[in-house]
Amino acid sequence: MKLSPKLLRKALSTPAGASLKTRAMLVMLGVGLAGVALASLLRSQHEARLATEHVLGMALQDLLLVLALGLVFVLMLERALLRPLRRLAEQAHAFDPTQPPQRWLEDAEQGPRELQQINQAFERVQQSLGAQLQREHSRAERLHAEVEQREAALDQARLALEAAQRELASLSRHDALTGLANRREFDDALRREFKRAQRQHGRLALAVMDLDGFRAYNEALGRAAGDAALQAFARLLGERFKRDTDLVARLGGEEFGALLPGCDRDMAQGLMEQLREELRALGLTHPASATAEPLLTVSIGLAAYRPGQTYLSSQALLQAADEALYMAKHAGRDRLSMAA
Repeated sequence: MKLSPKLLRKALSTPAGASLKTRAMLVMLGVGLAGVALASLLRSQHEARLATEHVLGMALQDLLLVLALGLVFVLMLERALLRPLRRLAEQAHAFDPTQPPQRWLEDAEQGPRELQQINQAFERVQQSLGAQLQREHSRAERLHAEVEQREAALDQARLALEAAQRELASLSRHDALTGLANRREFDDALRREFKRAQRQHGRLALAVMDLDGFRAYNEALGRAAGDAALQAFARLLGERFKRDTDLVARLGGEEFGALLPGCDRDMAQGLMEQLREELRALGLTHPASATAEPLLTVSIGLAAYRPGQTYLSSQALLQAADEALYMAKHAGRDRLSMAA
């Protein structure tokens, strides 16, 4: 239902309508005041927001400025301090005192005074260590040279000692004048070969030889001629008995021995006869010879071992050869006598 304006004015002209009108005006006034307050609040908020944005803008500008200044500072620090320090660290890590001294930092890398002092200190340490190392190196070279000299001297002494030991061993087993085995070596070989012949049922010939009238030969011609005669006879023995198993020895004075493993009685007899003739063929004049010809001759006693014989030891075989030599001497010398 819609009210006309005329009815509305009539209703408001009544006391109740007047009261209603007053209330409406108060409501409208409150609404207006609220609108004014709201507008004022909105304006304040807008102004605060603008102020805040301004402050934030200024702060952002200041922050960007600080960051820019910090970046510039870092770059300057990198160039002036950090880069030279890294260079020093690399140089220190690769430091070799054996190499010639070198600059740790280039002129463009010197940096502040403190860094220059550190660089100078490093260079002094390098020079000091280099000089000390050079001294130690020179000293080590001298010591090495001395050690080498002493080692060489020790090697020479060792070689000389070994040579002397070999010579002593040889002298203990060989005759110095003739180079043949001596009595000691001959006796050891005789025992060894006799046991082998017994064990293997083999053969062994033993000859004992004595140069006839050798004492008179020495007295007539002198010791030098006598030594030469002994050496000549020793050479004949070496040439005649060449097998690896043969052993010839000077048993003492003008007495010699020959040990012939594997050689039977007949073979040994033939070899000894040839040796006796070869000595005569040398033509060594003996002015006091008791034989028909004035020549140096040899008497030989021969004993041979074969399986089944009664020789019970090497000494028994040697004694048989000595007895055969004694028989040759008493039979006129310059001959071979066989043991029974």
